[in-house]
Amino acid sequence: MMKWYAVYTQPGKEMLAARELANQNFGVYLPVYQKMRRHAGRTGIVDAPLFPRYLFVGIDTETQRWRSVNGTRGVVGLVMGGDRPIPVPDPVIAEIRSREDERGYIRLNPPGFRRGQTLRIVEGPMADTEAMFEEAVDGNRAILLISLLGRLVRTKMPLRQVEAA
Repeated sequence: MMKWYAVYTQPGKEMLAARELANQNFGVYLPVYQKMRRHAGRTGIVDAPLFPRYLFVGIDTETQRWRSVNGTRGVVGLVMGGDRPIPVPDPVIAEIRSREDERGYIRLNPPGFRRGQTLRIVEGPMADTEAMFEEAVDGNRAILLISLLGRLVRTKMPLRQVEAA
């Protein structure tokens, strides 16, 4: 019977490891989300693993040669308990999958703010300033509109630094 197991990968090699494991006819689940990334002065949205350096592989340890996972390109090794891989409980995988959107990306918990809602900045150099919520970015930051010198200025700020006004 197939069970899910966690695989520890080389840094930044989650996608390579997933492809190589799939080529060996293992079930593979690599949960990804979309995050904002700035590189060389440009900002863009990229796919990122939900659990950096980890993915899940579906293996029937009775019929499949599970040790071959450890020799796969991009893989450091299965997460082990002694001499056997440790299965990930099915409800854990089901919970992660339940957070996927229609395109297969994991939805991160949104802050619960509505576009246009007035927020108050609670920490940092702009503490006690009011701002207008525009959108959440990568689950950790918000784009806000702040009135400065008579005009609205867009800024990004960690969600932990704002609260509903």
